[in-house]
Amino acid sequence: MNNNPFTTIFGIEPQSLIPRKEEYNKITGEFESEVPVSPGYVITGVRGCGKTVLMTSIQNHFTKSDNWYVLRLNPDLDLFSSAISQLGEYLPLKEERITGANASIAGFGGGIALRSFSDNETILRKMLKEADKRKKRVLVAIDEASGTKNIKAFAHSYQAFIGEKLPVFLLMTALPENFSALSNSKNATFLRRLPKIKLSGLSNILVEEKYRSVLSVTEEKAVALSKLVMGYPYAFQLLGSLLWDAQKDVVDKDLLNMLDSMLCEGSYQAIWEHLTEKEKLVVRAISHSTTMSVREIRSALQMESNQFSPYRENLSENGLINTDTYGKISFSLPRFKEFVIRMEKYM
Repeated sequence: MNNNPFTTIFGIEPQSLIPRKEEYNKITGEFESEVPVSPGYVITGVRGCGKTVLMTSIQNHFTKSDNWYVLRLNPDLDLFSSAISQLGEYLPLKEERITGANASIAGFGGGIALRSFSDNETILRKMLKEADKRKKRVLVAIDEASGTKNIKAFAHSYQAFIGEKLPVFLLMTALPENFSALSNSKNATFLRRLPKIKLSGLSNILVEEKYRSVLSVTEEKAVALSKLVMGYPYAFQLLGSLLWDAQKDVVDKDLLNMLDSMLCEGSYQAIWEHLTEKEKLVVRAISHSTTMSVREIRSALQMESNQFSPYRENLSENGLINTDTYGKISFSLPRFKEFVIRMEKYM
């Protein structure tokens, strides 16, 4: 039997990937343009929507180019030191000491000269200027950004770098709530102005076609599978993997239970834990609604429209509910209703 073309691990580019061509082309095209309009993008969306996979594909694209230096930074580490160390792999420099770190990088020019700077921002600025002299552009990629001290400090310096017209571009992924907290922090005007790409669900038709081709199922069965995962990339991969391993083309009770368990452990539990108590009450009311009407849900919560609206908008922004139909609310994630009802047993 061939290897499973689906993956259940976050961030890994699967063989059965449904590419985000529009978003991919928008970002790569903008960064590669002669006079870029935006120095960065933020990819947001609910957990499991494919943010990291899209970022990885963009990173790989620029890594193959001779005109780009790609830096993949861990948001939990000192971003200046990491950027300096990684950029030092590209630039043949003479030694420069990294302030506050037991490390050194190759420094600029010929000969050997060890110098200390007051901060690592100065070193990084100097390296970016060297990249500019070489007609190179630098892509800084940060996955799962949030309002940490490291991110805030780096973002503030990054704004200065682009103000000096240095050839540096920023690509970040972030959960909507994390980016909102980050961009609303002090001195974060620049981040608020960065264009955001919010990943929505995959096309049902593309999901159907992928299941048909990879699993060799009938059109009718592929449509049923597509309806079940509701365009949610993580569920698409999970269900495909389960079907492939079980050598099945329909979802029976046992397989559905396995899917629910994996969705809970890999995504829904974390989503639930990040909801406020009031948001949990709203989500519970939605899960028990028979008509999915806003009026019925507000009535169950005993909320006026002005009280309910902020929760509806926040849950929609965070990718949990769909409000496209006037006066109606539905969950955007597959089997999330069943998950919420199950969670009530433990409240």
